[in-house]
Amino acid sequence: MKKIVLFLFLCLSVLSYSQDNYVNSITKKQQFLNLSGKPLTDKFTNMKSVKVVYDYAAKKLYFFNSTRYTYHYDFCSQVLGFNEDIGEFNKQSYNETSKRTYLLANINYLENSDDWIMELAASDEMNAGLINFFFNEVNKNVYFKDKLKFYLNSPHAILLNSKKELKVPTVLSDFIFKRITQQSIENASGIGILKKYDLQKKEDFNPKSNEIIIINTTPEFIPSVRGIIITELQTPLSHLVLLAKNRNIPVYVDTKVWDKQSVNNLLGKKVELITKESSYSLKASQKPIPAKKAVKEIVLKRDFSVTDLVDLETGTPVNIVNSIGSKATNLGLLKQIQKEMKSFKTPEYAFAIPFYYFNEHIKENDLQNKINALYAIPKDSVKLLEKELKAFRKTVKNSKVNPELLKKVEEKLNAQSDFKNFRFRSSTNAEDMEGFNGAGLYDSKTAVIGDSVKTVEKAILDVWSSFWNFRAFQERDLFGINHESCAMGVLVHRSFPDEKANGVLITRNMYRDRYAGITVNVQLGEESVVKPEPNVTCDEFYGHNFNGFGSFVVDYRSTSSLNNGKPILNETEIKKLFDLSPTLERKLNNLWQKRKMVKRTYPLDIEFKYLGDKKQLYIKQARAYMD
Repeated sequence: MKKIVLFLFLCLSVLSYSQDNYVNSITKKQQFLNLSGKPLTDKFTNMKSVKVVYDYAAKKLYFFNSTRYTYHYDFCSQVLGFNEDIGEFNKQSYNETSKRTYLLANINYLENSDDWIMELAASDEMNAGLINFFFNEVNKNVYFKDKLKFYLNSPHAILLNSKKELKVPTVLSDFIFKRITQQSIENASGIGILKKYDLQKKEDFNPKSNEIIIINTTPEFIPSVRGIIITELQTPLSHLVLLAKNRNIPVYVDTKVWDKQSVNNLLGKKVELITKESSYSLKASQKPIPAKKAVKEIVLKRDFSVTDLVDLETGTPVNIVNSIGSKATNLGLLKQIQKEMKSFKTPEYAFAIPFYYFNEHIKENDLQNKINALYAIPKDSVKLLEKELKAFRKTVKNSKVNPELLKKVEEKLNAQSDFKNFRFRSSTNAEDMEGFNGAGLYDSKTAVIGDSVKTVEKAILDVWSSFWNFRAFQERDLFGINHESCAMGVLVHRSFPDEKANGVLITRNMYRDRYAGITVNVQLGEESVVKPEPNVTCDEFYGHNFNGFGSFVVDYRSTSSLNNGKPILNETEIKKLFDLSPTLERKLNNLWQKRKMVKRTYPLDIEFKYLGDKKQLYIKQARAYMD
């Protein structure tokens, strides 16, 4: 009798163990939830995922506990008896042939929309026949078979679908991206008074520094507040995200927060906002609002000794950054590296108007007293400051540029005959600096040689006047940067009217830290990546070499709403970006450190373009990416 009881106990233990670890079919939602874990990538917030294996020899399907077994290899080796190393596992499990031991996938669940997505690893080269077979095997063994779709997350899968080889329902990244309702931007905590600002109705947007704010569209700048909840999904390389990372305040996206009664009940009350990697909490709080820490004043260096235009085609002198600003200096360094690498181009006919002329313009037009009056406005008089800054920018735009400077610039432009359109861009000592990104604070303008409207003088004045943009003034103030120690240079180079694609690249895999790589946002033509129009999405993906297998991986997070679901860049164009990134990062950091512009090595934030029918790669800008 004891033996029978023991036998039954062991059988029940084995059954319980197997049910905790895997099932062969999913017949109800709770089964899925019990087995679910977090996806291996951070591409999407609030997605639940269960890993699935099809054992070819046993012709058996396993949905397994994705928290207990982090990787497919873990389950296959510990439960299914695979006895070789992970390198051999990858070779057998991700190739395009049918000679496989296992078929591997993730089943992702989007709870808010009740959608179910089958996803292969982006490195998987599974052929169309196997994909069709595997999908159908999974579909036969899940209760949500009418809702399951196959995710085209890689160039390989997208190509198979374009050839009409896939006989299963498919979706692109935007299907998932548009159904995600939450996104973590900056993980932190803050206490403040909860307020809502309807930016879609263009109402006044002057929140107090003790507020946690809810906003319903992306603002031009981030005000000095204790935390932000926004209703619009963000790309990781947008100006809002880059500025948020400088602030170290909680910033989170919840597309449905505006109408949540539980949140609206807290308006006007003191709350605590805590943002985490995949969730946030907002609760009434009795905790005191911490006193704002005093910011140590930062006095920047500016050098007015350079009194002529600086040609960036011939290299940049070592100490020039304090005379022409970081942006112009960095382009000069890029040109130096370009001559060695020859795998990309930089904007032609580049030169810089140094700080000297900005300073002289203030003197010649008797602007200093008006500037001093701006500095004297109390920091809490936000509306007054915004009004006076706007009036002063108009004054600068209506002033006249020194004729000698205009002559020098126009002679420089007319010395060439290749281009008529030239871009005039800000290059201050208060942007692209260590500890202060300054993304999107200042303006750029285009001048057209011989044009009576888009004149060189107007372009220079517009860029200079943007030094007094409200968002720039506020950001410098927030970080304690002494305004009087700042100066505006102007970077000039040919413009790009024939863009086939433009993008931003970070020389880091922001979604899978385990793999070195790149993260890219790219858009069709000249449409902005960092300041997109409402409801316009771009191609967003990361790329890396798959360890132990050797293949180059491209994994999409979103697809452009302007390109009919087709990738904007092909794999060759993406691979070119991937291959040059580590070398460019190393060389630029070496030059920065030699010039004492940075104290440590940084990833790069690169702006690039593919131009013309031949899609020539240009790198327009590279700066340190400081997260």
